[in-house]
Parts: sequence; structure tokens; C-alpha cells
Amino acid sequence: MLPNIGDKVSAVHNGITMVGTVTDWRCKYGTDIQFTVKLDVPVKYRWRDDPVHTVLITDKEIMV
Repeated sequence: MLPNIGDKVSAVHNGITMVGTVTDWRCKYGTDIQFTVKLDVPVKYRWRDDPVHTVLITDKEIMV
């Protein structure tokens, strides 16, 4: 079951487990569903100097 806007989700994105709230969603190319998630705790990627507060995840990255 897919989350709604405002739902809390856990996901693994780029090898990092994260928890946050769904703020938006979209269908990409008509088949792939992507969610904008505002993270509870910002993550830091090795290729960025600043922490990331919002990520775009796919429905396949969401953990139940």
C-alpha cells in the first residue's frame, strides 16, 4: 500500500536508511511513483558538503 501525503515512511535511499514525512508525490513516465520526503533527521552524503533535509524516493525504496 502506498503512503499518502502526511504519512510517516521509512526508506532505504542510496544505501542510507531514513525516516520522514511524505510532503508530495508524482508519477514519472506514467509508471514510476516518486515521493518527496522531509526527513526527521537530515542525512549527509559523501558527495555533498551540506546535510540533506528533503529527498525524492521511489515506491520501491519504501520499507514496510
